[in-house]
Amino acid sequence: MAPTTNKRTAIIVGAGAAGLSTAVRLAHQGWDVTIFEKEKTPGGRLSAVEENGYTIDIGPTILLMDDVFRQLFADVGRKLEDYLELVRLNPLYQLCFSDGTVLPLPSTTKELLDEIRRINPDDVDGYLQFLAQSNDRYRAVRENFFERPMNTLGELLSMDSLFGFYRLKTLTNMYADISRYIADERLRLALTFGAIYMGVSPYSTPSAYTIISYVEHAVCGVWYPKGGMNKVSKALVKLLGEFGGQLQLGREVSEIIIENGHARGVRLANGETHHADVVISNVDFPTSMEKLVSPPYRGKHTTKNLESMTNSCGALMFYLGINHRYDHLDVHNIYFTSNFKKTMDQIFEAKVFPDEPAIYLYSPTRIDPSMAPEGKEVLYILVPAPNMSSSVDWIKDVPRFRDIVMSKLERSGLTNLRQHIEFERVYTPQTFEQRFNLYQGAAFGLAPTLFQSAYFRPRITSDKVDNLYFTGASVHPGGGVPVVMVCAKLVTDLILKDHGYTPVWADPKAAV
Repeated sequence: MAPTTNKRTAIIVGAGAAGLSTAVRLAHQGWDVTIFEKEKTPGGRLSAVEENGYTIDIGPTILLMDDVFRQLFADVGRKLEDYLELVRLNPLYQLCFSDGTVLPLPSTTKELLDEIRRINPDDVDGYLQFLAQSNDRYRAVRENFFERPMNTLGELLSMDSLFGFYRLKTLTNMYADISRYIADERLRLALTFGAIYMGVSPYSTPSAYTIISYVEHAVCGVWYPKGGMNKVSKALVKLLGEFGGQLQLGREVSEIIIENGHARGVRLANGETHHADVVISNVDFPTSMEKLVSPPYRGKHTTKNLESMTNSCGALMFYLGINHRYDHLDVHNIYFTSNFKKTMDQIFEAKVFPDEPAIYLYSPTRIDPSMAPEGKEVLYILVPAPNMSSSVDWIKDVPRFRDIVMSKLERSGLTNLRQHIEFERVYTPQTFEQRFNLYQGAAFGLAPTLFQSAYFRPRITSDKVDNLYFTGASVHPGGGVPVVMVCAKLVTDLILKDHGYTPVWADPKAAV
């Protein structure tokens, strides 16, 4: 099917957060945009399991950098508040350590310093020093790397980028960096566990990523959208409709059509062809290359190259609806292990399911009863685990892993949890690989190693194919919902520039 109007046309493969954000931006700029999504619901991992009166987010659950969300709506002349109701959380998290210590991380500096003083008074000064040096690092990441396409060697070697690298001071890992300021092991973990947001270990991830804690504690806090994170994708779908974009669900793309080095459109699994001026793949980058782009046009991203990349970990997920409420829980709960480094090493080095798993438990019904039937509770349980490159048998071994996880939670205060479960769904790395096209079932995309960041990360434009663009967690600038939303803006701006247009974003003051 060929375009029938004089409008510039774009096809986007995949309706994840990045694909939807790109579609909204292009549609706002007057383009004729169509998204093809293989699932029956939009959002990708930013969607929800909705059954038996329970609404359980599938993937992202933590809303950081609310300014990025607000900016997207403002850029297209809308107010976020007309589409989403955001609640700022206090505490940010409840951290549960193996020695019985429970640390609620407050959202205000005064309260947080009081908590640090309670745990280890000697670390108060160190924490203040950490905050003092973090602002420059945060500004360097955002201004010199995060908000730039980093598509060319010239961008990498510009004076701004080189000075940015100097400001990052990223010659060590997150844990070692925090240890320069903080002596207490519990507080070190409290300031570095955010590495798991990216599916990596704090013992190997570049120290620049300690800015995650800084962003949470000193910049924007942690937010919750009423109705769950899935409401973000639903808001984007609504925006897309307002600007005339099309979303076609249950329509799987099998190939990106490339002719003489130019992307011309897509071929669907049912054989249909659809043509457009540009194609944007929101499918995980390695999967895009492996399954959608024919070998002559993959450039350096051969099968061997893709297999050599470092992927994030997998995730063993339990989505539970229970007929009991555990009042000691907070919205976000982290259960550490007695030897966190051993746990991480088992996942990332030995590639085995850990003897003692770390657990992230999300319970939105603590503040949002709309997520479950009256008097009942939603529990979302994420257990970092090896991805599909390991020898774990994700069919045979899951019952044993489930017993380990449930036993730990029951010992940690969720008494008789298994007896209260009335709805359960389990996702494994195999689920994420098959349903969400995540390469090797890596739940967070490519790992943000030093040489898989900025210019060294897969780029948002194809090196070999004109009019072919990529967006999502495995390309620059990286993973996380706000980060892929920034990616969407970078991609949109490049598309407009490449086709002779100057982006005209709405005046935030004029948003209606």
